[in-house]
Amino acid sequence: MANKLPYFLGFGMAVVSFILCIIGFGTGYWFVSIDEENLFQSIGLWQACFNGYEHTSDLIGKAYYGCWWLFYREYYYIRDWLMPPWFIAVQTLMTFAVVFQFLTLGLFPLAGGDTNNTRMLSITCFMNGLLSSCLITSVVIFGVMIGEDRTWMPRYDMDRLGWSYGLVVVSGFFSIFSTIAITTYTLMRKYELLPDDYDPPKRAPMIPKV
Repeated sequence: MANKLPYFLGFGMAVVSFILCIIGFGTGYWFVSIDEENLFQSIGLWQACFNGYEHTSDLIGKAYYGCWWLFYREYYYIRDWLMPPWFIAVQTLMTFAVVFQFLTLGLFPLAGGDTNNTRMLSITCFMNGLLSSCLITSVVIFGVMIGEDRTWMPRYDMDRLGWSYGLVVVSGFFSIFSTIAITTYTLMRKYELLPDDYDPPKRAPMIPKV
């Protein structure tokens, strides 16, 4: 029987990745102000907090206070500014990542009990790879665009990446390590299930050039 240490390592890191991802996904501190007097306070994927901010293109001149869900009517007039296309892309990728997290955690026990073939293990590797891709792409887009899109959030020089973003970054690394571990175990199981009389194909001899 193949050594199951890579499997358990992969499972454990998948659990850690799941916990960090869920916390980062649901909390509102992806981008935060370092000045308590700043009109902008913090924003996450689904919530933004302001302290008397008035948007320049808001014709009604409304001042925004407190923390509100991004889709709540409070932010109706500035929602297009709060959620530019790149931000919506990050929201979408992170939503897929959370779905893949649940699916991957459900697949791990099934893959570990699959003794006759490696089909479930291969599916788990594939799902874990998709999950890792979504997480890493999300944090890269967000990290790059907050520096490139200077029209997003006032006083960008007084803002920084928050701990929610950091948790998702760490979650992405754990997901990558989990993918490597479960892929290693899958290859070990595939080799173990080869028939005893398996003879790998041999390369044809090289014909010397005249």
